[in-house]
Amino acid sequence: MSIHPAAGDLPFLMLQRPEPASLSAWEELARQATQHLQTQPPQSVLPLLFEAQHMAQRLMASPQLDVHPDHCLAAWVVSHHNLADVLSQCGQQPLALEYLCDAHLGLADLAERHASAMVQQAALRHLRETRAALLLWQRQHGTQAQSTAALQAANGAAPHAATSSRLH
Repeated sequence: MSIHPAAGDLPFLMLQRPEPASLSAWEELARQATQHLQTQPPQSVLPLLFEAQHMAQRLMASPQLDVHPDHCLAAWVVSHHNLADVLSQCGQQPLALEYLCDAHLGLADLAERHASAMVQQAALRHLRETRAALLLWQRQHGTQAQSTAALQAANGAAPHAATSSRLH
């Protein structure tokens, strides 16, 4: 049985919460998932976590990213990391690592290619968190090709991070 929703399942998740992607809607989903996880088995919270991650993706594609880059990127990172944590608890380490790498690579891409300097700087700040999560994963689970490739691919953004942090 696959825990990851198939592409065909995502429209179903979207139908459950028809409201447009907003930071407050994402925060509510994340809060519900956290509360649910305190009283229910980890696997039962996955639908909420997938829904929160999907909403974070929609935030990244919306004009809100340019207006609230730190908050939108935090939603992106937290959603991916929450999924990775719960998937790992459910014994789905390869999929958990995929979410950690996706968060890291997505931020690296924004840091290098986004038109807005504010989004680039926010991506660089959050990139430190995703890098730390990948390094922790490697310490706990050993070095894997996927995590090493994600870390190396994002190295292009690293020199900009040092410059950006000195500017603040």
